[in-house]
Amino acid sequence: MKKVLFSIAIVVVIASMVSCGNKTAKGGDSDSTAVADSAVTAAPEEFWTTEAVEAQVRKIYDRLNDMDKNGIVNIRRLEDEFCTSYYLGLRDAISKSLTEAMGDDSMFLGDEEGYRFFAGMGTPLEIETIKADLLTGNMAQAQVRFKGADEENGFMRLELDFENGQWRVKNFDQPEAFGPGGYLKIMEDFAGEHGISYEGIPSPKGEDTAEEWDVSVRTTDLEEQGK
Repeated sequence: MKKVLFSIAIVVVIASMVSCGNKTAKGGDSDSTAVADSAVTAAPEEFWTTEAVEAQVRKIYDRLNDMDKNGIVNIRRLEDEFCTSYYLGLRDAISKSLTEAMGDDSMFLGDEEGYRFFAGMGTPLEIETIKADLLTGNMAQAQVRFKGADEENGFMRLELDFENGQWRVKNFDQPEAFGPGGYLKIMEDFAGEHGISYEGIPSPKGEDTAEEWDVSVRTTDLEEQGK
């Protein structure tokens, strides 16, 4: 059984890069949901219920457990299916810039068995409780308590937008792992600090930077255990 151990590590990366598109991306703030993309529209009445939000969270983790049962959890594939266009656009812009600069993006984004869905625990994950809150016409939050494969307990707060006919995850917020603002804010801050922009984030003009990176990022410890 694969065991995913989440830890916060300091990784110092020194590299040079030229700002993508000669723009600086809009950075994050404490309310990352405020930077919603225009693609987000109000949820229809049948989806505007806490039950619909809970059902989508269970669908996400059913898919994760099914992947695990069949051999590998592919985080990118889960994100592609269940995350918002804003989240995916920012992820892909960071991935592209890191790959162009270093030939690899796993330093920041992790590999296919990364940590963003895991609440710091080993798979499979069992949902113990979900508390859903409807925030506005197109935003919701789900507070999820898990039990992991080794009977350990974990917690994750998911921020969701209603987009393209379903509730999609915009932010993963596990306080012990991501700090204030959650994982989306880490990506927003990273993009802002390194001049990474993508279509969909308004960016001020006139900045063309080549800079040295000295960045604290989150990484994942992966420990393989016998079945």
